Amino acid sequence: MDELEAIQAKKMQEMLRRSRSPEKPVQATDATFGEVVGRGLVLVDCWAEWCGACRMIEPTIEGLAREYAGRVTFAKLNVDENPETTSRFGVMSIPTLLVFKNSRLVDTIVGAVPKTEIVSVLERYL
Repeated sequence: MDELEAIQAKKMQEMLRRSRSPEKPVQATDATFGEVVGRGLVLVDCWAEWCGACRMIEPTIEGLAREYAGRVTFAKLNVDENPETTSRFGVMSIPTLLVFKNSRLVDTIVGAVPKTEIVSVLERYL
């Protein structure tokens, strides 16, 4: 782990300690991924800058982060910048939403799906 990754990991740990489920999506990286998905219910939005469908669901993800603050942590993982995690979970299409409960992958949603579908999956694990 280089110095920048160490700083990012430390900042992520501090942020997660301050707020278990923040009202905005947190940034996940290869270096911080374990910390991000380590506790509770977490939805990870795997996205890329160039992805139109990713931009389409971004307001939905941000709105859900506010609605579910305190119950679900939302995170964003840029697939272009984090190939290790992307490969580890077999992300082949984006957007892909990975749902974790206490560090364990429990569900996957692929594509720009309606808010109701995301809510249905989250409610299943709350």
